[in-house]
Order: sequence, then structure tokens, then C-alpha cells
Amino acid sequence: MSSRDGAERLLTLGTTGLPAHRAEWGTAMRAELAAIDDPGARRRFARSASFAAFRQGFVIRIGFGLITGVLVAAVALMASRLQLADGAPGLLEVTVPVPAFLLLLAALLSAGLTRSFRIGLETGAVAFIASSIALFTVLATEGLIWMDRHGVFLLDGDPPRGPIDTSAVVFNIFSTGMWVGHLIVWWPALLIGAALGAWIGGRRSPAVVAGSSA
Repeated sequence: MSSRDGAERLLTLGTTGLPAHRAEWGTAMRAELAAIDDPGARRRFARSASFAAFRQGFVIRIGFGLITGVLVAAVALMASRLQLADGAPGLLEVTVPVPAFLLLLAALLSAGLTRSFRIGLETGAVAFIASSIALFTVLATEGLIWMDRHGVFLLDGDPPRGPIDTSAVVFNIFSTGMWVGHLIVWWPALLIGAALGAWIGGRRSPAVVAGSSA
């Protein structure tokens, strides 16, 4: 009984939140599992079907996530270069709200297209990781240029209070705690996007459309 329950739990977890056009496939897989009695065969089937289900949303998760990271890097680099001549006022007014909007958009679109809050959330998480890496890379490289030319930090445009080394410039966002300000804005935006996208996608479901036209 435990093998049966384990296989069922695995397949249920794997097929929850599938894109709308694959929902019937998920239901069929669960029904097919119910017809299999051999515990070993059930486990193999559940693993195989769960992996296939995972791949359904893989392109959306990775695609939207990587695109978001590239956009964050591009925006941060552009903002840095536009301000480089003056060395002020810094990128905080860009690096907090703009990536937050892009994260919201990525989560919203993926959740809306798949009608799944889970996929929206997972896409947002991938986008968050990609955006964090992209932003850190830009801040580290551009920060060294700002410090060399103007003697100020890239994020806030303030000069250091004393002698510093390269690591202090590269890791400025962490040593000053400014990463917290980014985090508390980025994550709610991600969650709101996933929830809003799933809600919009749900209203577009065939059942709702049929009901409204009846």
C-alpha cells in the first residue's frame, strides 16, 4: 500500500500545475497509474510520467528566467553608462524597481500562459536567480570603473569612508546590506506576478469562457 501511495503522491505532485493544454494528459496519466497493480511497475511509471510532466514547463521556466536576467543586465549596464560621466546619482533607483517589474512580468506571463501559479512561481524563482547573478556581475565590473574614475560606489554614488580594496567595491551590495532592499521589493513582485497571472489565466479557462457565453 505504501508503494501505491508513494507512486500516486509522486505523480500527483509531478502533474499538478501543468499547462492548461496538458491538463487532460495529466489526468490520463493518473488514471493509467490507477490501473497498474504491480508496485515496481507503478513506481517506474510514476517516475517516467513525472519527468515528462516536468519537461512541459521547463522551456517556459528557463526561457523566461534567462530573458529576465539578460534584460536586468542590459538595463543596469545602460544606466551605469548613462551616469558614468557624472558619477552620480547611482543605480539604486534603477536596480530596485526595474528588475522587480521584470520579475513580476516574467511570473505573470508564465503563470497566465500555463494557468498555473506553481509554474509562475518557479519561473519567477529562476528569473530571480538569473537577475541576481546578472546584476551582481554588472555591479562588480562597472563598480570598479566608477571607483577608478570618480572614487564613488556605483549603487549610491557615495565615496568610501576610508581606504578600500577591490573586494570592497565588488561586494559593496552585500557589505552595506543594500541587497536586503532589493530582496524585499523583488520577492513580493514575483509573488504578485505569479498570483495575478494564475488568476488571469484561470478566467481564460474553457470552463469560464463557456459559462460566460451560455
